[in-house]
Amino acid sequence: MNRSLTLESLVGASLLSLSTAATAQTQTYVDLQAGLGYSTNPLLAAGNNTGSGFGRASAFAYYGSITERGMTSVSAYLENSTYFRRYSNKQVFSLSAETSRSVSEKVRLFGSLGLTGDFGAQLSSRFYGVPQGSVAPDPTVPGSLLIVDPNLFGLNQRQYRVSGQVGTSMALSPRDSLTASVGAQHLFVNGSEATNLDYTQYESSLAYDRQINERLTVGGRLIGQYADYSGGRSITSVGPQATMRARLSDSWDATAAVGFVHTRQSFGSDGGSGSSIDLALDGSLCRSLEFQRLCARVSRRTQSSLIGGAPTSTSAGVDYYRRLSAKDTIQLSADVSRSSFRLLGLSQRTTFYSMAGSYDRKINDRLSAGANTSVRKLSNFGPAAKTDIGGSVFVRYRIGDIR
Repeated sequence: MNRSLTLESLVGASLLSLSTAATAQTQTYVDLQAGLGYSTNPLLAAGNNTGSGFGRASAFAYYGSITERGMTSVSAYLENSTYFRRYSNKQVFSLSAETSRSVSEKVRLFGSLGLTGDFGAQLSSRFYGVPQGSVAPDPTVPGSLLIVDPNLFGLNQRQYRVSGQVGTSMALSPRDSLTASVGAQHLFVNGSEATNLDYTQYESSLAYDRQINERLTVGGRLIGQYADYSGGRSITSVGPQATMRARLSDSWDATAAVGFVHTRQSFGSDGGSGSSIDLALDGSLCRSLEFQRLCARVSRRTQSSLIGGAPTSTSAGVDYYRRLSAKDTIQLSADVSRSSFRLLGLSQRTTFYSMAGSYDRKINDRLSAGANTSVRKLSNFGPAAKTDIGGSVFVRYRIGDIR
């Protein structure tokens, strides 16, 4: 949900540039940022009198290298917010490393590692690593099946996530390809009293694609997940999807995957088990122009959850970036995640809404200033949390390569 530079965007950029460049391209920089703001409910806590002003300092460090054979990137975002009342100091962070490399004319290897620390879904409203123009995603590098669990956001405790993925894409013929990947992610919640919420999820994907023409590729994939909880609980889901990628025009691209998964839950030695068959779909629609990018996405999946059930998770979102002039840029985002499940024999639903915006004006090559705003709302079966409305003004200074 954060808006950082991604492996897909950088590989897309490399595909556009390799025709004119044969040597490695590298970029290294650190963005230092400081700001002041106010938030009506920064930790999405229940009750009243939850607002506070804050001072915020952050750093975003990035290294990227692109060659004829692939790319590698490493990034880190670290932030400290000092609240003037009630909350004291709170920190969030996001670290990632990604690579994609062609080892031959027909085989590409890819992999990624990540670590995040969040508190009250703060990372959902952050913008860092400002997008660099219009780039196209690399369709041969699938993303990890990220858990979308809005039940996390109402916890008044820090949550950590460690994730990793490796895979390969192989050209079987000029029109046919096979992609396989495996990955894992572990989520744990700070505090000894919350250890029963920790879990580890393993995932795998095997996909076949056939290019029909220059604009259309179709295929199918088999996806599988296994989540292991404390107390002997587990969730297993597996199923097929039909897939499609289409180049609708010079600027519009669409992807879709539709199928089902069979999910089986085990509630431990004394809790029995259950199973279900559920819809599994993913889709995106993106437009890329020289100074503008718009991308909408939707997904529905039976996924793991900290509550130990197997909720049906539905999410939708849109991201927008535009360079207004040589000095001015804006970024906007909106996301909604809904988790439906049964708890103690009753149907329950948790929904998280997040909207954010950022305006950035360059003062010179290294110094810029701007403003952020966000609205976040958590609706669940517990005590109602007040909507968080926040905003801040900031200054940013870049060390290293200028954009």
